[in-house]
Amino acid sequence: MERWFILGLLAVFLFGLGSFLGKFASNSDISPRVYFFEVVGTITVFTTFFLLKKSEILNGFSVNYYAIGMGLCWGIGTVLFIFALENSKISMITTLTALYPAITIILAYIFLAERLDTKEIVGVLLAMVAIFLIVK
Repeated sequence: MERWFILGLLAVFLFGLGSFLGKFASNSDISPRVYFFEVVGTITVFTTFFLLKKSEILNGFSVNYYAIGMGLCWGIGTVLFIFALENSKISMITTLTALYPAITIILAYIFLAERLDTKEIVGVLLAMVAIFLIVK
């Protein structure tokens, strides 16, 4: 297996585990405090990453506004996800939020001129139908 695929599978597993733990957190605490502690976890990862990669990060440093935008989108999305967990089954909210790759694909098609072959289009459509069936 290629490295990117293994890393992607590990990321999917961790996203799934994190969402699962988020439901336990939401069941036992208020959403603002859940987000507070989620940020503590994020800061822990950030600090470790920074300490391990400090020289690469600081060498030729310049601000990457796209990365800031990415962080803001993920951060706001996380806040909304945590609040949604209060009033939904985890199976519903995680399934609904799993539609985000469709947004990415549409944006990549429009702005990056990325093209999908027929197999990929059918796969995306089937994934969207599956999510719709689970949520409804």
